[in-house]
Amino acid sequence: MARDLFPVFINNLQKLSVNPQERILVAVSGGPDSMVLLHLLWRYNPKRIGVYHLNHGFRETASQEAVFVKEYAQKLGIPAQIESYDITGFLTESGESKQQGARKIRYQLLRNFAEANGYHRIALGHHGDDQAETVLMRLIRGSGVHGLAGIPPQRGPYIRPLLDFYKDELLRYCADFEVPYVLDESNFEPVYLRNKIRQELLPLLVKEYNPEIIAQLVQLADLAKEDERELQQRAEEVLSQHLRWRHGQVTFPRSVYAELSTSMQRRVLRGLLQSYKGHLLQISYSHIEDWRQRLAEGSSFRLSLPQCPVSATAAFIFVGEFAGKAWQTTELKLGGELRVGPFTIQAELLPNDGLERQENCEDFDLDALALPLIVRRRQAGDRLRLFGGGTKKVKDLMIDGHVPLEQRDFFPLVCDQEDILWIPTLRRSSKGAITKSTKRVLRLSLK
Repeated sequence: MARDLFPVFINNLQKLSVNPQERILVAVSGGPDSMVLLHLLWRYNPKRIGVYHLNHGFRETASQEAVFVKEYAQKLGIPAQIESYDITGFLTESGESKQQGARKIRYQLLRNFAEANGYHRIALGHHGDDQAETVLMRLIRGSGVHGLAGIPPQRGPYIRPLLDFYKDELLRYCADFEVPYVLDESNFEPVYLRNKIRQELLPLLVKEYNPEIIAQLVQLADLAKEDERELQQRAEEVLSQHLRWRHGQVTFPRSVYAELSTSMQRRVLRGLLQSYKGHLLQISYSHIEDWRQRLAEGSSFRLSLPQCPVSATAAFIFVGEFAGKAWQTTELKLGGELRVGPFTIQAELLPNDGLERQENCEDFDLDALALPLIVRRRQAGDRLRLFGGGTKKVKDLMIDGHVPLEQRDFFPLVCDQEDILWIPTLRRSSKGAITKSTKRVLRLSLK
């Protein structure tokens, strides 16, 4: 008899923090991988497991496989749910590919059944060869560290206790413990990329380049997984500290972003999209790089990514569409602060004594202003006094500053009783410029 996989399998369950009292739903297709998984879990705790099989109807033998799984579950004394679903109809309506659509439906049905019937975990039969194929497939597609980490041992309720085992070990286990199985003939058709890697590329690499390539690809996944975990944890810490939802958009301070490493910038941008969309489908490396390049240029902009616009001002990065609410003209009291829309503006009184320039603020000679101060939205014909003489339309300043069109009517203008003093993040007026004779300084700050 070959090496019994059970001791390592138990150790894997412990690494996954599986409690013996937890109920586990086993996804069983009838192939050797899922049948070994079922048999090992049956040996582990036969009273706390159940079987789920989806008859996808893709092949003529699908109904026979459903009967096979049901009969074997009955032989082991395990409850089995055999379910059919018109995946072909779903694919026609959704337009998704056969593999992607079938996977989406399978996972959703598994989760629905598990939640409705009190199962704590869902066990899947992915193994080491699957891991190697996944890493190689993602390498071919140009994946980063996240992709090279391969198939995770655990994600949500899904667990994969067989990732430490290889296909030949599972087949030997079937022979040694007389575990029956069926073969899915579609796995041998070199139509899909994974099948071509399995049937053509990996055998070539093993024969001509490296007999240990499968094990080394699995090792690469383990190394990438550890690096990915640490890097992602750092990115999530940055996002949790600075990401905010405002007016239907995800926002992030541009100054914080600028201090991040290139690697962390990419992760933060992906995290912002993930937070807004809930997924990263159709988002490629080039999309992130185009976005990152626009941010590196330093100006304001608007960019259309798949199913999601992104934009930026001098102060913030925005993801999604702006959904601002109208606000009324309000007095800004000296020594106080005022929140208007997504902005908080503060007015401080300071002596003209060794003032240090600070980010996102402007200083004015208080005695040159006509108080009280107000904060209002733009109006037709608004103009701002420029240093060097002359004025310029506020509309043109906003266009020059690449303020997104939908935000312009909600942008605050800080004014005295005669003139516009400051358009936060864009331009200040020449009125109230600090001179040697200035005694009292008004500092307007944007938080």
